[in-house]
Amino acid sequence: MLMSILTFGQEVSTKERFYDAKKFLREGNNAFEKGDTENALLSYQKSLAKNGSYYKGAYNLGNTFFKQKKYKEAEEYYKMANKLADTKQKKAKSHEALGDNFLQQKKPEEALKSYKQALLKNPENDALRQKFVASMQAKKQQDQQKNQDDKNKDKKDDKDKKDQDKKDKEDKGDSDKDKKDGDKDQDKEDKGDSDKDDKKKDGDNKDKDSEKDGNQNSDKKEGDEKKEQPQKSKLSPQQIQQLLESMSNEEQKTQKKVNAQKVKTGKVKKNEKDW
Repeated sequence: MLMSILTFGQEVSTKERFYDAKKFLREGNNAFEKGDTENALLSYQKSLAKNGSYYKGAYNLGNTFFKQKKYKEAEEYYKMANKLADTKQKKAKSHEALGDNFLQQKKPEEALKSYKQALLKNPENDALRQKFVASMQAKKQQDQQKNQDDKNKDKKDDKDKKDQDKKDKEDKGDSDKDKKDGDKDQDKEDKGDSDKDDKKKDGDNKDKDSEKDGNQNSDKKEGDEKKEQPQKSKLSPQQIQQLLESMSNEEQKTQKKVNAQKVKTGKVKKNEKDW
């Protein structure tokens, strides 16, 4: 009897949760139709909280996020609805909603897969077939665009590589030129230093020659001075005295001769005058 009471209580509780879930679902639908997505979200979330296995609560919550363009959140609840679906129609509907959501995210390949699953569950749906074809075309265009982008990228990479090679070549040429100019400047500078050194050497040599000549002149002058200086007599005082006496005698003899000649000359002049 106790078991029966517990089972009955659980059944009542489950039914109450189910009714509450339906009630919040209706409130959410009313808000959604009015464009009040915020209150719609709150109502749908309450519906799921009351009955976590409520397919409509998950599906409608996904639709609300989709309307708000929150595609990641919408994808999450569409997938939940797909798991909670208990009929082919519900499965087809949730797959279709996933396909629409993938297209908005520019994922045509994922959309194509979702539409394909929806068609397998509901092959007679014309609108679903049109979406499937549209997703195929979108995928084809995306692939073509991707191929074109890859080609453009390859061309750009080739151009960038060529430009870089050209720049590297120019930089290398400039570097070689700068190196050559630097070598020329260095050679010129070295040559200038060499000329300066040569001039300096010449100057030093001239200074040395001048100094040498000066030394030679000085030596010569000193030699001349030495020559001009009177040599010290090697005669004794007695010999010098005798020499002086001899010179005095010679002078006296010379003077006598001169006087005698003057007397002779004076006589001749006197005779001539008297005559």
